[in-house]
Amino acid sequence: MTKNGKKRVFGDKISFKSLSCAPVNELGVVYLFGVLHDTFDFRIESIQSGFPDCIARRRVGTNRWEEVRIEFEYDSKSFLAHRHDPDGVDLIVCWTHNWKECPKRIEVIELSSILGTAEQIDSAIKRKRQLTAWQKFCQEKRLEGLAFDEIAKLWRGKS
Repeated sequence: MTKNGKKRVFGDKISFKSLSCAPVNELGVVYLFGVLHDTFDFRIESIQSGFPDCIARRRVGTNRWEEVRIEFEYDSKSFLAHRHDPDGVDLIVCWTHNWKECPKRIEVIELSSILGTAEQIDSAIKRKRQLTAWQKFCQEKRLEGLAFDEIAKLWRGKS
């Protein structure tokens, strides 16, 4: 129970690394991304409470990195409700992608749709130490211009 007498709310059981239940709010998304950021080959520069929530970088070539402005949302449509400027962000990380009109130039990582893939990758890492293979594959595909959902589908087909 919380201080005001309300019962806590939990998401579905997911048992992924140190998270036993699916996120039910933006903070859960932030935590899950923090656990997975290496999987997506991001280097986090800063996380803040102001827009955008995170500044990260990702490799785009030998000794070359691009800045990525990230906004965390429980569901992508909350980006509109919070009245964020679409020009101020490169990527939305969310649990559920439900913003059909999201501008095409904004990349979206929907954690709920790739968590199975992330669990499979994590399991493979423990069994075969394939982290470098995943990171190399992810980096190559990012340099080809593919979005993370496309990369995840290709990786699933490869496994």
